[in-house]
Amino acid sequence: MRNLFFGFALLGLFASCSADSYKISGKFEDLSSGTVYLRKIEAQGLSEVDTAEVSSGAFVFEGKAEHPELYLLFAEDVQEPIVFFLENSSIKITANTEKMDEAVIKGSKLSDLFKQFNDNFPHIEKEEQMREEFMAAQSQQDQATMQSIMADMETIMEDRQTYYKDFVKSNSNNAVGAFLALNMAQSLEYEEIEELLTNLEAALGEHPYVISLQEMMEPLKAQKEAEAALSIGKTAPDFTLTDLDGNEMSLSDFRGKYVFIDFWAAWCRPCREENPLLVEVYKQFAGEDFEIISVSLDQTEEAWRQAVQEDKLTWTQLHDPANTAATSYMVQSIPNTWLLDKDGKIMHKQIRSAELTEVLKGLQN
Repeated sequence: MRNLFFGFALLGLFASCSADSYKISGKFEDLSSGTVYLRKIEAQGLSEVDTAEVSSGAFVFEGKAEHPELYLLFAEDVQEPIVFFLENSSIKITANTEKMDEAVIKGSKLSDLFKQFNDNFPHIEKEEQMREEFMAAQSQQDQATMQSIMADMETIMEDRQTYYKDFVKSNSNNAVGAFLALNMAQSLEYEEIEELLTNLEAALGEHPYVISLQEMMEPLKAQKEAEAALSIGKTAPDFTLTDLDGNEMSLSDFRGKYVFIDFWAAWCRPCREENPLLVEVYKQFAGEDFEIISVSLDQTEEAWRQAVQEDKLTWTQLHDPANTAATSYMVQSIPNTWLLDKDGKIMHKQIRSAELTEVLKGLQN
């Protein structure tokens, strides 16, 4: 028991001594005076955090970081910054304005981790060599060599993506991993981002990178939920639109029938080419058990009415100029078709007339 309590006492001592502020002590080897600028990357761009004067090459920043984040340190009239993770600790930076990317940063474990990520990034030297070889082949119009280099480059990109993903997954408990996850999120599957975000939330709480990732996830989550709601077996979203006679009609009015929904428009050539085939389908199957609902996305009523007349469409015609129904069905392109059962549940998606005919024959048996 004595050893256990002694261990707790040490933990309390270390906790009480933990840094709650930072001090950046810097030294430029080739700069005796001037101004240095501490900046942070935010959604709207770089924001100014602090400035310090350089005296005999030395400068100091002091403050408190609410969260460890990536910061940039600029020297006056020097475009390239020193990139590092600022955390509440004593950080020492030694730099040369001619080689800012080679600055030595000590006292920041997260900066060490970020350097490790960059230093081990695959195929840096090989990429430079391949770029030179590609330029040479291009100047000589050597298509075979160019294609070979491009194929090799695809392999390199795959290796880098694997390295990036593995590094982030191994560091989903710190700000470096959060920063990298935020920057690679667009190339990840929804489930991968979700898993990373769960780990980051548990480790970092309301860190700005975590919040940004959450905000990025919101539309993806909404899309995922919308896609799930439109999966086979789900009840199709109801909608109410105006028909050719100006009457409002709802999808739910057709419960008790198999319903084929066709989103189309007068200007859509594939839609117009499909219409004569649908005419034949309707002749064969129209009745108490089957109805077609064509939902026009035409902006003008005139174009819609003219196309209906030209194509001799005799089934239910509805107009959706504001894309209200189309949005609820996540219509991105047309023709866009759905077959519903008698209870209004989705049976098939993106089904064309030939396949529709076979399905309806099967339903009659």
